[in-house]
Parts: sequence; structure tokens; C-alpha cells
Amino acid sequence: MNLTPEQLRVSMKEFDEKFRDKREWSDWTQNKNYKFAIFDNDRLYPVKQIISMALGKPKSDFSGGIQSNTVITRCGFSVISLRESSWTITSSTEAVKKLDKSAFTQGTGIPIEIRPFFMRADPRVGERLPIKLVHQGQVFQAYIAIESSPTHRTRLFWHQDFIKELANRFPLQFSYVTNGKDIKDLPHIELIFKRQEQFHLYKVELREGITSSAEWSDGEIEAAVKAYLWMRDQELNEKPYSKTQVNKALREGDLSGRSKASIEYRMQNISAVLEEICQPRIKGYLPAKNIGSQTKDKVLSILEKLGACCREDYEPAFDQQVVDARARKILKRHIEGVPKGQASPKQSTRSSASYARDPLVKAWVLQNAKGRCEGCETPAPFINKVGEPYLEVHHACTLAEGGADTIYNTVALCPNCHRKCHEGLDSDDFVKTLYKRISRLQKESQVPPERLPLGN
Repeated sequence: MNLTPEQLRVSMKEFDEKFRDKREWSDWTQNKNYKFAIFDNDRLYPVKQIISMALGKPKSDFSGGIQSNTVITRCGFSVISLRESSWTITSSTEAVKKLDKSAFTQGTGIPIEIRPFFMRADPRVGERLPIKLVHQGQVFQAYIAIESSPTHRTRLFWHQDFIKELANRFPLQFSYVTNGKDIKDLPHIELIFKRQEQFHLYKVELREGITSSAEWSDGEIEAAVKAYLWMRDQELNEKPYSKTQVNKALREGDLSGRSKASIEYRMQNISAVLEEICQPRIKGYLPAKNIGSQTKDKVLSILEKLGACCREDYEPAFDQQVVDARARKILKRHIEGVPKGQASPKQSTRSSASYARDPLVKAWVLQNAKGRCEGCETPAPFINKVGEPYLEVHHACTLAEGGADTIYNTVALCPNCHRKCHEGLDSDDFVKTLYKRISRLQKESQVPPERLPLGN
């Protein structure tokens, strides 16, 4: 194939004008049939399509791969691999890397086939190209270099501050690496690069994928939950036990097809679910930070089946009597931690608007008050029919005004102080004193104190 740079340039311009916005080409880089792309002026072009247009011949008349790529590179254009080992180029400005253990010690390798994504021209051996990685608003310095080793590998090196960020986000994987263990059975970590400014600045995101193992069955998850609850009971009753021995017993029994690492990660899933519903968890298993909704639902269902929780108790409701009943059930157990609540409670509009309330939030606020009004700081005026100090839960910023149904917007008040918030001549001033005195209201107040609403 004899083509000139001018012919290819004309074809790429035509592709931009006539084809790029067409539906059939909208996500062509995600199609695994396309393995390579021309990378020019921060845009990706399908190799065989551009050659076909330049030659005026169908793509079936010539081969792809090395033959086509050679034609492109001889004309001075860069060819980039869309899928190379643990890398995937998803667009002209976005690449995804599945991290391995080297990420927790120094950085990651850049295959020669995807160098054009990170640099216009290859650096000299030993030269460092500084770049910046921006993650959640924090800037991390890094650099790209070609090693002086015989293989001349291209590597992206980051510093200890980014390694610390990875360790904080993925503590289990970090502990495995530092102890010389293999992390292949743990959920893989994906680092997404989004180029922002030439080849010097990249916004990066971190996310956790799935394990390479097959999906866990309900029976396997139930075996893990049973073992977890037994260990929790031992811990709560201050009885000795060995996590290592429990893990081993599971691998020799119901979870014979699972690795030690995958069982440990499943235990972290269970910790995450228990923490979300403010139940005690095993101290040695930190909650997994990225638990899928399907896994969460399965764990909750099994916990309910085993009598460890009632899922309905934690569901927000519009009926205040239902919320009160669920909160009373939750209060019979010790509440550990802080409930997430609802930043944007669901609204139901009948003759007037009403909002779903979270019973766990109400239970936490009542437990935290310890039977004393958070307004006047006096004991509850009486004991209710179920034997509890009677206090009412009040939203400092009304739900109708956009207030959240969280502990940071709710207080426990005696009936007198509650009515004062609504009907008192000095209600505005009284609510302001609540914001000043109760530190958790100051933490995430919904509106400035000078325009506090009356509450609900």
C-alpha cells in the first residue's frame, strides 16, 4: 500500500466531518474488534477505516495489524494500542489501568504500544518527564521515564504521598503487598487517567473492580456470614478466637473453592453492611469501601434469615407511627457508629407534601440524648407507655426547605422546647442557640445560622 501523509490527513478530516458523530462510530473504541487507533491532535481514528477511505477500497481488500500500522507509522503518524496487557484506552483523553502490586511501592509500567497517550515524543534514556496527578482536589507529583536497563522500559513513577493515598483507599491490598502476599484473588484496582492539559496534567479516579474468581453463590455467602457472626459473638463476649483458623476451616469446608484473600475480603463486605446499619462489627475486618448493591442485598437477606437484623426496621417511611415503631425496635439494640441518613429524603405529595424519615437516625438521636432534652438540658418530662423517656425528634432545617434527614440536622427535644421551635415568639433565636450549643449541628448545617428556618 502506497499512501502519502496528505492522503491520510484528508481521510482523517473527512472522518471527523462525516463519520465521527454517527451512531455507528460513537463508541468504536469500546468495540474489541478495534485493537489499534491512529492518535493525532488528541483524537483517535480507526486505522483500517482511514486507510480504506484514503485508498478508495473496502477494508476487506487489505490486512489490519502490522501491515496497516506500518503504513501509518511510515507516514509519520502515531499508532496506539487500545488494549494492551492491563491497559485500556477508552478515548483520546482517557485510559484505564488495572493496578498490580508495584502500584503500592513505586508506580506502574507504560507499554510502548500506548506511549502516545502520555507523550508526544519519547524521552531520552534516563530523562524524566514531570506530570501531575489530581485526585479529589489534591495534586500529586509524578514523572515518566525510560529506564536505563537493557529493556528500556517506560515507567510512570509516583511518590510516597500517592502511595499513601492508595494504601488508605485499599488497606487490604496494601497489607498484602507489604507482607509479600499475592493480590490476584482480591478485587482489582482500576486507575482512570483523564488528560486535562496537554501531556502534563491528569485527573485520576480510583475504583475497585471485581475479583477474577467466579461470583459467590448464596450458600457461600451464608457460610461466610455465619462464620462472621460467630467471631463477632466471641469478640463481644471477650472470648479468644483465631481469624486465621476460621479462614482455614472455611477453605477446608463450605468455601473450599475460595482463597484466603477472597474470604478475607468477603468478611470486609460483611463489616461494611453491619457498619451501615450501625451494628457491631469485628474490629479486625475493616469495612470494604466499595461494596456492590447486589452483594449488600445478599448479605442483608442472610443476616435477616439468621435473625441478626430485620431489613424493614431500617427502611425510611412516610408514616410517623411506622417510623416511631421501627426506631423503638432499633433502640432495643446498642447502636454503634453514626448512621448515614438521607441527604435528600424521598417526598410524597398527597394533599400536602410529606417526607420519608429514617428510623435509624431517630433511634441514634434518642440514644445520644440519654433521656435529656437537647434544648433545655432537663430530663424528659415523663416515661412513655413503652417505658422510655419521652422526647421528640426535631429537624433544625425543615425537610421542605431542603434539610437532610441525618443526625447533623436533628435534635431530641422535650415537647415544650419542640413547640417553642414552632410557635415561640423567640423561636428563631432559640433555634440559633441549638446551632451554637450542639456541635454536630454546626458540623453540617444546611443553611447559614442567620436564616435558620423554624424546623418541623
